[in-house]
Amino acid sequence: MDIEETASKIEDMTIRGAGRIARAAAAALGEYAESTSDMKLKEFLESISNAAQRLVSTRPTAISLHNGVRITLRGVDSRKDFKSARALVISNAAAFVEHSNSAVEKVGQLAPALMKKPGKVITICNSSAAVSAMVACHKAGKVTGVYACETRPRRQGLITARELSEAGVPVTLIVDSAMRYVMPEVSIAFVGTDTLESDGSVINKIGTHLLAATARDFKVPFYACAETYKFLPSSKIGRRVEIEKRSSREIVSNAEIPGSVEIFNPVFDRVPPELVTGIITEVGVIKPADAIKIIKKYLGGI
Repeated sequence: MDIEETASKIEDMTIRGAGRIARAAAAALGEYAESTSDMKLKEFLESISNAAQRLVSTRPTAISLHNGVRITLRGVDSRKDFKSARALVISNAAAFVEHSNSAVEKVGQLAPALMKKPGKVITICNSSAAVSAMVACHKAGKVTGVYACETRPRRQGLITARELSEAGVPVTLIVDSAMRYVMPEVSIAFVGTDTLESDGSVINKIGTHLLAATARDFKVPFYACAETYKFLPSSKIGRRVEIEKRSSREIVSNAEIPGSVEIFNPVFDRVPPELVTGIITEVGVIKPADAIKIIKKYLGGI
């Protein structure tokens, strides 16, 4: 896909999920670089920068997208000529996509050890890393069933339910507000992550904070699944991620409600670190307090 097609599909959520949009953006930049012919270095840097800006403008909250683009362009400014700059973007893009896919698998491999005995899992939204964790736990004989929250208003939980079912995992779809009703049956919660801040706060689909608080009330461990490129480097100097707001049309049509009624549609919420039992990354399971270490060790220079 070209840059504009990829950006449009991220904007309208045809491509969704933090890891998937990061991989799509990196791949698009790699393909864009491959499509360029001989030009001056300055011209190439300007054009690849414009392409990157178009991609990152699509989703302000998903730091995976921003980091994926930055990692793909890492070092390109230091190149001395067009050919080496072009080659670096192409190789960086391929390496990022490969790392992202392998990271999802590694997150899954670490999950079974967190379940001390077989039981039910609860999740919300759709995350390739969280699905990887649940499938791996099921293969290890730990998961007897999954409650997948529907995840209004875009109902990404349906994707999770379908993916788990296709993998042979017993799954039950529930409305979000039923999470407290079923929590007495649940042994553990696995969720994805759109962004992780340096204090260990987890930014994920709206409703995740409610799920974490409910899990705490029932003493259910709550784990966020997050590849290292989902951590926010600038949060170490105090920046907090912007919570994206989306169209009211995702909730109701104009014909369904009087125009005088305001519609508020935040896409994400922030789970405070005290509600997070642990964060499963491809380099190990860490405590929220160790998020800053991940940023310093793995995300330098972007």
